[in-house]
Amino acid sequence: MLLIAVPLLASCSILGLKRQVIKLEAHGTVAVEISPAPAGSPPTYALAWTAIGNGSTQSVGFQRVGSNGLAAFSLSLSNTYSVGAFTDENGNGKYDGTELLAVLRDIHPVPLADPKARAKILHLNLSRSHTLPTNIVIEIPKENPALGDSIAIALGEVATLDDPRFASNTGEEGLWRPLDFLSQNQIGIYFTEPYDPKRVPVIFVYGIGGSVQDWRFMLEHFDRSHYQLWFYQYPSGMRLDKAAGALATGLSLLQERHGFSQCFVVAHSMGGLVSGAAIREAAQPGKANFIRHFVTISTPWGGHAAAEAGIRHLSKPIPAWLDVRPESEFLHGLYSTKLPRGTQHDLIYGEKSVSSRWLDGPNDGVVTVASETDPRIRKNARSVTRFPSEHVEILQQQQTVDRVLEFLRTP
Repeated sequence: MLLIAVPLLASCSILGLKRQVIKLEAHGTVAVEISPAPAGSPPTYALAWTAIGNGSTQSVGFQRVGSNGLAAFSLSLSNTYSVGAFTDENGNGKYDGTELLAVLRDIHPVPLADPKARAKILHLNLSRSHTLPTNIVIEIPKENPALGDSIAIALGEVATLDDPRFASNTGEEGLWRPLDFLSQNQIGIYFTEPYDPKRVPVIFVYGIGGSVQDWRFMLEHFDRSHYQLWFYQYPSGMRLDKAAGALATGLSLLQERHGFSQCFVVAHSMGGLVSGAAIREAAQPGKANFIRHFVTISTPWGGHAAAEAGIRHLSKPIPAWLDVRPESEFLHGLYSTKLPRGTQHDLIYGEKSVSSRWLDGPNDGVVTVASETDPRIRKNARSVTRFPSEHVEILQQQQTVDRVLEFLRTP
């Protein structure tokens, strides 16, 4: 929820927030795609390493690569790295000269705190053709946690909402400790069942401080005969351009992998801002737009005054607040760039006024109606629907599910 009240400024979360943001500002990301993607055994591992002052080498982010072939790292910006992967064919936990190997050198992490810096997926092509002696054995360099950590990425993994990774408290963790969330959880797009080419994918995106559990009612009451249900797990405290970029990349990779011609996005609260930016980014020149329907529910299109207040009170605010504050550069980017041709936007908002020092005028208890229906977004929406519901309550009502399905079925 987008509640950022003054009492929170004295909470334990705030006390640790400054340290978390300082740490985030000192880190960047590197993402790689390993080819051929692992198909089980033997395992393929990826890691990053760097030379330190005494001439030795230290590593970070040693991880087994999953079947999606993706690996990522959160790395200190103070170093330049080599990134590599190898297939451990003899199972000794070391690289032997005859095994498959790929290495990239002089890699600079892309800063996490810079919303304009875009990370590109680097490609590691495993091969036996290299200059290393065939009899060489290379030990994995000592890991140094101060350099960073691995980032676990999901892309099409089948999961259930009862998985501990999607517990409600992960929403708070992703809000107040976004960098830790990247290392301790698994960011990405999940399937609720194996991919089915006969049904249209619908991906659900939660908002700030939210979790996948926010969608439980809707997922349990949705039409699964025509749609396959996916969801996006991410740390909602990170800069919105970063969250949007990861979502756009994930959707594009899944579209390339499965070849579906259309995909729908349903988003709640700040998830609408993230999704709106992601849809714009995924629509690359020269490629067909595959995201046909975009439904937003209770999204603060005009920003939120509480985010502005949080920024004023804190020297190191939650990064996402910088984008959610009214008239932020991020929001103006959404106002100035229309959704790609062929994407229909249906806007749903709630109104059930609750007294709050942060909310001026009609609201849903968390976001003002004025923000939910900002004219700069509303003017380009295909439809606008009002429900007499509070901010989270709106997701737990059959009328909302029915209206979303109505929109998705209407060309």
